[in-house]
This record gives sequence, structure tokens and C-alpha cells, in this order.
Amino acid sequence: MFELKDLPSYDTLAAFGEAYGNPDVDGLHTWLLWASATKEMLSAFESNLARNGGLSQSQFFVLILLKRNPAGLSVGALAQGVGVTSQTMTRIIDRMEGERLCQREPDPRDRRAWLLRLAERGDALLGKALPAHYAWVANLMRHFSAEERQLLTHLMGRLHQAGVTQ
Repeated sequence: MFELKDLPSYDTLAAFGEAYGNPDVDGLHTWLLWASATKEMLSAFESNLARNGGLSQSQFFVLILLKRNPAGLSVGALAQGVGVTSQTMTRIIDRMEGERLCQREPDPRDRRAWLLRLAERGDALLGKALPAHYAWVANLMRHFSAEERQLLTHLMGRLHQAGVTQ
């Protein structure tokens, strides 16, 4: 998570760039603004999830993955899909199962493994959280024209292809 709230001025960045050899002050300035906006956006995203279902970001994504995969997913597949370790996912699933948001069932292909499926209560909670999430995203994105959205999509795609967001 990006932690800097007191962003330096462009003049400060230029002075530091000269003193410490930054060849791209404009790039650093853009990155700082981008990182700060991303932090604010993710914080608002998490607040919206908490308000409209009491979910963490990881729980929200687990519910979505389980909804998309009604036959069930393994802990490892969920961990990979959310971008956490299997150990972290096991803790998340333990809490979610305790809240009856998902359920574990034996994997018919592997007696040693479990599949996780969306429970009725998790489906209902997702049904409450998704409309609020969609409204929040629509409100956020209203600040951008169709052309600006296309440009953002293109630019983020370039970063993803370059592997710099990994």
C-alpha cells in the first residue's frame, strides 16, 4: 500500500532529482500522483465493501470467484485468483465458512482435497454488495469521458504487458 500522504511539490522533486540523479522528474511526479490516487481509490473501495456487506476485499473476491465457478474451487485456486498464499486463503476461508458464506465439500477427484462452494448466505451477501459496488464504480468513473476510459485501459494494458505491475 502506498503510504505517503504529504506529496512533494514538483520543485522539490526537481531539486532532489538534480541532487540525486533522477533522469525523469516528470515521470516521478506522475507516478506519485497516480500512486496517491490509487491508494485513495482502494481505500474508498474497501470502505464501500465494509459498509455494504461487512466484507473485506479478499472476502468479496472469494465470493465472486465462487459465484463464477459453481462447481467449486480448491483453496489453491482461490489463493491464486485473489493473489494471496494458500495459508492466508485458508484463514480467510475458515472465517467465511464460520460465517456460512461458503462451504467445504470433499473433492470427488481427490479424497485428500476440498472444494469450496458459495453458500446461500454468501450468495445473498454478494447480491447486496455487488449493486453497491457497481454504483460506487459508476460514480468514480463518471469523472472520465469514454475516450479517457479507453486511454486508461490502453495505458494499464501496456503496463501489464510490460510486466511492470507484477
